[in-house]
Amino acid sequence: MRSRMMAVIVGLCLIGFTGGALAQTQINIATVTNQDLVHTKAAFWFKECVEKAAPGKLTVAVHHSASLGSETQVLQQIQLGTTQMSVCTTGPIEAFVPEIKALEMPFVFPSYEAADKVLDGPIGQELGKKFEKSGFVALAYLDNGFRNVTNSKRPVKTPEDLKALKIRTMEAPTHLAIWRAIGANPTPMAWPIFTQLQQGVIDGQENPISVIHGSKLPEAGQKYLTLSRHVYSALVFVANKAFIDGLPAAERKVVMDCARSASLQGRSHIRDNEARQIAELKAAGMQVEDKPDLEAFRKATAPVIESASGDTKKLVEQIQQAVK
Repeated sequence: MRSRMMAVIVGLCLIGFTGGALAQTQINIATVTNQDLVHTKAAFWFKECVEKAAPGKLTVAVHHSASLGSETQVLQQIQLGTTQMSVCTTGPIEAFVPEIKALEMPFVFPSYEAADKVLDGPIGQELGKKFEKSGFVALAYLDNGFRNVTNSKRPVKTPEDLKALKIRTMEAPTHLAIWRAIGANPTPMAWPIFTQLQQGVIDGQENPISVIHGSKLPEAGQKYLTLSRHVYSALVFVANKAFIDGLPAAERKVVMDCARSASLQGRSHIRDNEARQIAELKAAGMQVEDKPDLEAFRKATAPVIESASGDTKKLVEQIQQAVK
């Protein structure tokens, strides 16, 4: 009887060991955008890469279209460890990593190439370290393009044309400050906002071309697009630091390498499709102002840059020096 009991115990131990050996680690990655936009595309590229590189060890579940909440809510979940990762816009990150606002400053990046130089170099590495104090790790940077403003009321060439228009912004203090400086009436709202635009709750919004196109904003009554390119919209593969640190070294490398690979795919996707998307927005009936008075916009928003202080100010100055 005793020998039979010992055999059962040994058998259970072996089953437990085998089950543990074969157990997969699931990474939950959340985005607020639909599957047509680069946040979510990058999440799926990451999933494909990870599951190919670490079969049987890592699996990735993509939760898109704000199914786990707004970007702010997802970041809170990542802090708690209930969600492991996100491809997140930098605006909401500002509440957790204040220094990220250096990337959100108006007109600091003259081109995609300048942004890549900054984010892939020492400045990007320094900024990444700032995430750790909030329990995050910045695995890789990509982007959503340069932000542009749309509205349902009138053509916009100068800041004066935006006076009193109710413009949806991200839930980020720097973006609110930019649009107050321009003279609009900024209204922070979580994404998506199609219904609010359609119903006239807000007059317009500001986003990269990929979002304006992918979210079909002409169908929401957005008649006018101004290529203001006022802010470079960086995205971050952000993760829970304790989760990443807790992975075996080989699996941690897979996650980091795949985040980098997906970020590069994301950059190419945005840049390769921008001209086509603008043409399709025109074909959909949007009136496009491609030569706004950018000097007037720079002048109006200069106080926002001047308001930077502390580490944020240092980062802004480093960026300005790097992109000269």
